[in-house]
Amino acid sequence: MTNEMKNNFLNHRPLTCEALNKLQQKGYKYLQVQGYTLDHHLEYVDPHYLMLVPFKELSATRSKMDVYEAIDSDIIREWVKTADTSDRVEIFLAGAN
Repeated sequence: MTNEMKNNFLNHRPLTCEALNKLQQKGYKYLQVQGYTLDHHLEYVDPHYLMLVPFKELSATRSKMDVYEAIDSDIIREWVKTADTSDRVEIFLAGAN
């Protein structure tokens, strides 16, 4: 596990409307979607949980591009609404960069 992944895991918090609003007030516009297994290895096909890492800007460098979603998108709003559903993948917010 890299130091960045370890910090994200140690500083995670629940996905809530309040947390997203605070991020938007701080100028964050995007969430990088990272999927992980139980032993904290990156896994996008069958993840145990998702970690959403906030970013203010997307990288223009093609090699640094990853899976992102706008912080105010319909998908993120739907994930917030279903945050208490126990039969889905757990979703967390990582500590702000």
